[in-house]
Amino acid sequence: MRLRKLLALGLLLFIPLVAMAKKEATKYIVSKVSGRVEKVTPRGKFRVQQGETLTSDVTLDVSFSGSLTLLAEDGDKQYVINAPGRSTLESFLADKRNTVLTLTKDYVKSVVAQLRKDKTVKVRHHSDPATVTREQAVKDSMMIFEPDSLQNHP
Repeated sequence: MRLRKLLALGLLLFIPLVAMAKKEATKYIVSKVSGRVEKVTPRGKFRVQQGETLTSDVTLDVSFSGSLTLLAEDGDKQYVINAPGRSTLESFLADKRNTVLTLTKDYVKSVVAQLRKDKTVKVRHHSDPATVTREQAVKDSMMIFEPDSLQNHP
């Protein structure tokens, strides 16, 4: 009887952990689609679009001439899926026929921001060639410079 209670308690504690692990699945941003690549759902097939977010449990149908380029949202990897077939994204990523590239995290963040059409851009300030370049995130395309910052430039 005591063993059953411990087993039941263990299962009750294990189920929320599994649910939380599913929510924390890695998200992938589609950076390029060529050919015919479709997402298979119970409601039917839908073409994968650039800028779309996919999780590893989604089922994809990649045609013979199709390819898909993905960026790990919180990582530094770029995946190029060009092996045809129908499977989950996780299986495609594990397939050795597909390409995996390691990029810098800053580059991945900037590409993801462009794909999501984020208005934040990096503005670089150069005072003279010997100084360090400073970057600043700016929300608008207009920027106001103070007169002191323009003294070194004509």
